[in-house]
Order: sequence, then C-alpha cells, then structure tokens
Amino acid sequence: MIDNLKARQVLKKYIEKYDFSNPRIKLKAAHIYRVADVSKQIATELKLTKEQIDLAELIGLLHDIGRFEQLRIYDTFSDRESINHAEMGVKVLKENNFIKEFCNDEKYYDIIFTSILNHNKYKIDETLKGETLLQSKIIRDADKIDILNLLVFESFETLFKKKEIINEPITEKVLSTMLEGKQIERKYQKTSMDDWASNLGYIYDINFKPSFKILKEKGYADKIIDRTPTPEMEEIRKYINKYIDEKIAD
Repeated sequence: MIDNLKARQVLKKYIEKYDFSNPRIKLKAAHIYRVADVSKQIATELKLTKEQIDLAELIGLLHDIGRFEQLRIYDTFSDRESINHAEMGVKVLKENNFIKEFCNDEKYYDIIFTSILNHNKYKIDETLKGETLLQSKIIRDADKIDILNLLVFESFETLFKKKEIINEPITEKVLSTMLEGKQIERKYQKTSMDDWASNLGYIYDINFKPSFKILKEKGYADKIIDRTPTPEMEEIRKYINKYIDEKIAD
C-alpha cells in the first residue's frame, strides 16, 4: 500500500535540511509538489487504477530528490556542469534504504527507480515495458509540463543567473530543429536563448492527450514566448501551437 500523505511528510522533513534562503531550493521544492499533483492528474484522466494513480503521485514526489544534493555540492541545476541529478536521486533513495521511509512495499522499488532514471533522459529507454513504461511516461510528461510552468513566472536571474537573455541569439541549429518538430540535444545548446527555446522542445516528447490538454488550457507555450518576443520565437510559436492542436485532435 502506498501512503502519499506520509511520503509528503517524509519529503518535507528531508527538504527542510537545505538552505531555503537560496531561491533555487525554494524553486525545486515547489516544483516537486506540483509535478506530483500533475502526475496524479494525468494518471486520473487516463482512468488508471487507484494503485497506479498513487504510484504516479509518489514517483512525482521523488523524481527530483537528487536536485538538492546537486545544488548543495555544485550550486547549479546543470547536469552538464555537475552530475546527473536523476542518478543522484536514486543514490539518495538507496542509501541506508531511505526509500523505505517513503514506501515500505518493495514491489514498487524497481518501477520507482527506473522511472526516476528515465525522467530526464533525452529519449526514454526503449526496452521499458508494462507498468514501468507507463509510469516513466507519466513522470516525463508531468515534469516537462511543470518546467514549462516555471518558465512562465520564474526570473531569469533564478533560472540562468542573468537579468536578461533576449539579447543572446537562438543558433541556427536549434531553430531549425525546433521547426522540424524535434527535441534539441544538449550538445547543440550554445546560448541561454538556445536553452530557453529548447525547453519548448519538450512538448515534442509529450506522451498523453491529457498532458497536451493541460498545456493548451494553461497556455504555457504562448506565455513563455511572450517573455522573449523575437522573430525566431514567433516562428516557433506558430509551429508549437499547431503541433499541440493536432495532438489534442488525434
């Protein structure tokens, strides 16, 4: 049995160890709870069982637990500049069997760990099957949805350690890939605006119709583009909105 009320209490106690004067700690803590809520919403709208819905929520709560050690040690959210935060999260949960504090039923552990390890990959592991594949897709959708939500309201200072990014270019490779309906590989992201636009590319890796409906209802793509109104972003706006509408209509 999964008790997510208890899991939330354990997570809150764990997070409170970290320095909340750092706005990025606050950002990540809030992100985790929102992702858990979105995971639950997606699973519910997919008409899954209560057990599956509870598991999706729990994975949402745990998916970014490695971010806090990443930020404490390296002072960055950039996996390129530090460590893979998903791998760090699984390490945290396995140390001293910490996962048992969140869930004492071992039958879920492999699904939880695998879903966490896959939530931030460029592409999901093609060997995944069954419940593990389903839960990995749910957490990937929920995480991407809230990353887009964060980009609507968080300051560039918090996200990029810069007051403004619009004066930087979107490189040709990033723009052309976005307009082909493909995600951007990290190796092609050269500027802050590349990173900014590439986040919109997460939409191309969304799995479920309920997820696209959330994106449409919240208007995240338009709100993000409105923050950096360049000709290149306007091109991306047209393509992205058409893509979302087509996925909802399917």
